[in-house]
Amino acid sequence: MKKEQHKSQQRYRQLYLRWKSSGKGARVFCEQESIKYSTFWYWAKKFKASALPKHEFIEMKVDKIEVKSSQPLAELRLTDKGALIFYELPEPAWVKALLA
Repeated sequence: MKKEQHKSQQRYRQLYLRWKSSGKGARVFCEQESIKYSTFWYWAKKFKASALPKHEFIEMKVDKIEVKSSQPLAELRLTDKGALIFYELPEPAWVKALLA
């Protein structure tokens, strides 16, 4: 990372932390600090994303299941994106690739 960019990142991280503890809206905070809202929000999204925990798949062992019914075996609900209904278990690698 370039030296100037690193300084900018440090500056906006400090501003971000001050904003989070201020209880103010982002636009109001930016106006009071005389900083450009779009630039501040660019950095705020980066800092928020880096604070989110990273989730990984874990292997789950199941016995072979034979389905002799027209009823779904499993359903995977995706927030705001619908659902996948399985009539037989898919390969774990396929599910992982689908959700990546």
